[in-house]
Amino acid sequence: MSRYVSIKLEFSSQLSVQELIGSLVRGGWRLDDGGQIHYLVEPDMTDWDTGTLDGAPAVIEKMEQARELHGACAVILTWEATGIGGSFMVLSGGEKLMLDPRVDTVYRKDAGDYVDFEWYLAKILPAVSGLGLIGYTAVDLPS
Repeated sequence: MSRYVSIKLEFSSQLSVQELIGSLVRGGWRLDDGGQIHYLVEPDMTDWDTGTLDGAPAVIEKMEQARELHGACAVILTWEATGIGGSFMVLSGGEKLMLDPRVDTVYRKDAGDYVDFEWYLAKILPAVSGLGLIGYTAVDLPS
């Protein structure tokens, strides 16, 4: 059985990729997925690109161009040195940010089939709360 899992954050206005990803990185998230940067910038959002860790400014610029052009882009972020993370997708031109926590996912100890949203929210909310966050939704459903 597959699952649909996401955390969707909504902001009061459109934010740039630099604002969103920069705030997450300053808060402890890393543009490091196994020693590389994996990101999506093309309009159909299906083919992941790969960049080097020292190429982060160029990746952020490509993501910003995609956000401005078609309203969406994504990047894999991991939490500090844990390797835990997922794809962070910028949607609606920067008014929404969605996390698909599929990289070494943290599950609840009391209900092991469900994602531990508290773990993720404790790491995300402090990093983005100053960006005009107006709400969030967490979903974990069988599909």
